Amino acid sequence: METPPTPSEPTPPTAPSSSPGTASAAGEVAGTAFGRRRLPYIRAFFKALVDPETFDARRNPSVWLGALLAVPIPILLAFTKAPIWVEILAFSAPVAWGAILGAAGRVATVESEAVHRLEVQAAAAKAAAAAAAVRSDRLEAEQKAMTDELKLAQAIQKTMVPPDIVRPDLQVVVKHIPSSFVGGDYLQASAPRPDLLYLCIGDVSGHGVAAALVVSRLHGVVRRLILEQKSPVQFLDELNKAALRVLQHTYFFVTFAVFRIDLAARRIEYATAGHPAQLLLRADGRVEPLSTPNRLLGMDVDVFDPDRPVDTTTFEPGDSLVLFTDGLFEIPGQEDGEILGEQGLGEMLGNLGGLPPALIAGDVLRELADFQGDSKFEDDVSLMVARFDPAPVAAPAPRAAAQPAAAPLR
Repeated sequence: METPPTPSEPTPPTAPSSSPGTASAAGEVAGTAFGRRRLPYIRAFFKALVDPETFDARRNPSVWLGALLAVPIPILLAFTKAPIWVEILAFSAPVAWGAILGAAGRVATVESEAVHRLEVQAAAAKAAAAAAAVRSDRLEAEQKAMTDELKLAQAIQKTMVPPDIVRPDLQVVVKHIPSSFVGGDYLQASAPRPDLLYLCIGDVSGHGVAAALVVSRLHGVVRRLILEQKSPVQFLDELNKAALRVLQHTYFFVTFAVFRIDLAARRIEYATAGHPAQLLLRADGRVEPLSTPNRLLGMDVDVFDPDRPVDTTTFEPGDSLVLFTDGLFEIPGQEDGEILGEQGLGEMLGNLGGLPPALIAGDVLRELADFQGDSKFEDDVSLMVARFDPAPVAAPAPRAAAQPAAAPLR
């Protein structure tokens, strides 16, 4: 018969034993790490032993402190029967201890000076960062104030842009797009009489605030000349005198065009001074340039061409007068960089004959944006379109009712 197996007792867990090789390797690693940490200090110590500043007792008190601590050694040995070489060695103990403690003190001083330099540099960097932050905040505040001033100037200049005119016999649409907050383009459309219309456009050289200031100075002169219903020659002559006063000691000049339109006679009298030829867009799509060879304003006292200072033309119902500055056609194309030019602008307008002025202006600006591939223009852009329509037939005035005769006084 088989004997039943005896249950075996569980073996108690044993702690992992470390072999002598493992302990030795760990000790070597710890010793190597300790040596690496101490190696810079050992190098600094031996470097300090040959540093003359180490033995400067005034700057390194560790030198005389080490020597003072070692003075008892030769004194004590003097009362003992030590070999002569030990006594001689004992007399050198203050020097040795002074050198050892002096080098140690020098190492500590150098390290302290290095830490101090780092702290000074950190403090200086922090102060510089704080000063830079203050300057940045100040510059940001100044820039914001300047932007607010420019926005205010922009709002003021917008008040000088004439509103659109909508009448049964006349429609005028005005578009003014400065390249920055303010610009040097000038537009004016005003009717001092129901049958008389003045259309003016000008361009001050340059851009920005300076050009806008010149525009604001000339605006009052233009308004006065319109109210006085001056002829185009008188208009340019007086405006040139004002420009000479405003632009003296500057490099600015002004191009200008004035159109005096007799709506009843369908007659346009015009004079231009250095301004691009403006365009009369006929209802059938024909485009006629209008200009006179006068010179720039603000450059000379006499700006008129002796042969043709002024010119005239006529218009028919449905015709449109298109006024603009050079920013409208000096636009580079997106594909080849070629400038649109006055001829390209004329061809563009030739397809818009007979349209309402709002559509003409909108189509021109849209096609220009497509031409350059961007809706933001680099130069100031000004455009004014005036369409002349037949005046409506006036209704006959109602006949006044007969009044009874007054009774004679008695």
